[in-house]
Amino acid sequence: MTASTQSISVVVSSYNHPTALALVLEGLRRQDWGDFELLIADDGSDQDTFQLIDRYREAGLPMEVVAQPDEGFRKAKAVNRAIRQASGEQLIFLDGDCIPFENFIRRHALAYAPGGYAVGGYVWTDLETASGLTQDDVAAGRHERLLDTRELARLWSVHVRNHLYRVLRKPRKPKVLGGNLSVARDALWAVNGFDEGFDGFSGEDSDLRNRLNNLGARPTSLWNRAFVCHLDHGLDPPRCRPEVTRRRGDRRLLIANRTLVRTPRGLE
Repeated sequence: MTASTQSISVVVSSYNHPTALALVLEGLRRQDWGDFELLIADDGSDQDTFQLIDRYREAGLPMEVVAQPDEGFRKAKAVNRAIRQASGEQLIFLDGDCIPFENFIRRHALAYAPGGYAVGGYVWTDLETASGLTQDDVAAGRHERLLDTRELARLWSVHVRNHLYRVLRKPRKPKVLGGNLSVARDALWAVNGFDEGFDGFSGEDSDLRNRLNNLGARPTSLWNRAFVCHLDHGLDPPRCRPEVTRRRGDRRLLIANRTLVRTPRGLE
């Protein structure tokens, strides 16, 4: 098995951000690596999200939707449901508010190693910048212009630190965010996927990294070459209503899990 021949599944997590998701799907449609399976892991979105997905299917972007009812923040559970249906030997995770650059999948594909994982970099956007992006902009690759010299220098600095952390075998590094992450299927199942005990915003991605490190999985930093544009959450106002705002992640669970390899609340 080489880095260019493994099968790939891309799992996009989604919750009530159709404006952002349209830009993400446009970014996936223009990838320079076309051979991948696409799954949407939906955590209880309203109907407008599914109408958007149907339009993209009709436009020629095949994808499978794995949806669950809205019962609070259950991203880990939604993503695990998609993982169970995924067929790829490498799973690439992307959030529904993160627009991938054109070579996003290629960069992760070439970093693939059995039993390993890779983490990529974020270009952050404020609400004004995010609101100015259109599907035509993404189709033309204009969102990639947000990666200016200053941003690239910042991302390179994270990458250099990640490389140092790997040499030093830091157990809770490299820096990882769940919207730009790939994991070999064998490693993902060895740690039993995401811990579904996380029912608040943040923590589930760091916990997965910690358990992969405890397993002995080999990390690769792509912060200097696999990029996404993270869109401000205010781009889809329904996500920010007080009645649906989701609480912060469970730091106590993150700490309690630090010595675990396999979570008891995961894929199996």
